[in-house]
Parts: sequence; structure tokens; C-alpha cells
Amino acid sequence: MSIEVSRRTDSARLRSLLFCPATNARAAQKMAELRPDAAALDLEDAVTDENKSDARELARSGVAATGPVRTYVRVNNPSTGRTWEDILAVVQPALDGIVLPKVDDVDTVRAADAWLEAAERHHGVPVGSTRMLILIESAGGIVRATDILQASPRVETAVFGAHDYMLDLGIQGLDHSDGAEELLYARSALVVAARAAGVAKPLDGPFLAFREDQKFLDMCKQARMMGFQGKMLIHPRQVELTHTGFAPSDAELKMARNMLADFTKSEAKGAAATVSEGRLVDYPIADRARRILLESSDR
Repeated sequence: MSIEVSRRTDSARLRSLLFCPATNARAAQKMAELRPDAAALDLEDAVTDENKSDARELARSGVAATGPVRTYVRVNNPSTGRTWEDILAVVQPALDGIVLPKVDDVDTVRAADAWLEAAERHHGVPVGSTRMLILIESAGGIVRATDILQASPRVETAVFGAHDYMLDLGIQGLDHSDGAEELLYARSALVVAARAAGVAKPLDGPFLAFREDQKFLDMCKQARMMGFQGKMLIHPRQVELTHTGFAPSDAELKMARNMLADFTKSEAKGAAATVSEGRLVDYPIADRARRILLESSDR
């Protein structure tokens, strides 16, 4: 049984999780220059079956190469029989955590938790210090998301695997629509599940058309409005766009300041509600305004 660790509901924001193949040493070294909120070295989809064993050692050295950037390794799902060896190879003091893919039940999380503890003990790493990001990529994963995210105290939050989810449900098309309407239920359900489980806000899935900057920025803004804290990224050019898309706009900040100022004056006069910016402002709205202003410190 792992030593209990506190959940990271108040940890540093994770707006951008930039993936790169574990076999690409140069890409890992570039992370320190690109400065996403976190890097993910991939041992799963980005590595062919014949290269997966050799990729483990590259992933281990790649963790150190990312410098000050918070770093995870995406391991293979336990159904492949590779997860334990992946974990044993990459656990080290510099590793923040693993990304566990294709999770659709609590047993998968519990197995990974036990393997992480064994690897931590083997390498002399404090037990419980290696975290987990859980990739939810199926209908079963969405339905059981709350239980999955509560299955281990190592779980930071979930990441939505949009394209594997589309494959699982038989959704037509090579990519989601511009507004991703066909994914709204699953994305909203994952946000609700993360909140119910007491973990941090989840991360939205990747945007494949990495040269379509405006569409990507629109998806980031939509995801922020839905309650996501960031996105899984596939290309370096998406990092700064993500940070822009998940930040309050100047107009939003101005409105929040005005509402909070007017509400504070009203409260001082003994009234728990007022009208500001043409809107009713009471305690819940004032609290949301404060939260928006706090977000601005990351801009």
C-alpha cells in the first residue's frame, strides 16, 4: 500500500502538456527552451513496437534533459504487458509522474500505483512522490471517471483522449468538427467527474491541425469555458497559443475588476447584491470575479 500523498488540487497550473517521442532526444532537450507547463515523453503511440524496449532508456535520460520543466512519461497500458518495465525504467527523482493511457477501470490505476511504489523503493525515490495523469479515452472510462480518479492519491487529474474516444464510439470523420459538438458530452462529463473526485481540473485532448492557429485558439477558449485547465499538445507552436487561450481576456479582467469593486462597495453598505456592468452581482458572481483575477497572475 502506497504512503498517502495529498492531491494536487492547488498545484501549479497545467495549461500546456507538450508530448514528444521518448526516442527524440533533441525534442526533450528543447523543452527547456519552449517552456510548456509540462512535458510528456511518450513510450506509447509515438514509439513502434520494435523500438519500445530501447526507448525506455532514452526516456530515462530524456527526463533529465528537460531541465526545469515539469516532466511526465506516458507509459504503455497494462494490457500490453509493458507497463511494469516502463515504470521501472523511468522512475527517478527528476520524474514528476507518468501519463497512464487508455484507462477505463479502477484496477488499471491500482496496478500502476503498486508498480510505482515498487519502482520508487527500488530506485530510492520517496514513496508516493511519482504522480499520475489519467488518460480517459473510451466510453467506459467516461462512465467510470469519478471512481477512476479516486483510485489512487497519486492521481493529479485526467486528460481527455479525444481521438481514441471517437474510435471507441465509432464517431465518423478523421477529426472532430470545428466546434467539437460530438465531444461535448464526454468533455463535460470529465470536468464534472474531476470535480467530484476532488482532483484538479482536467486537460482537454489534442488538436491535430497544428498549423490552424485560430481554430486551435478557439478550441482552447472553449475548453477553458467548459472547465478544463489546459490541453494536451502535439506541436511546439501550440504552447504560447495555449497559454493565451486559457488566460482571461483584457475585457474579462476589466469586467471582473469593476464587478468586484461595485460589489465591495455594496457589501460595505450592508447589501449582498448589486448591479454592475449591467448584471446582477451577488456572492457567487463576486467569487467568480476573484477567481478570474487570480488567473491573470499566470499571464
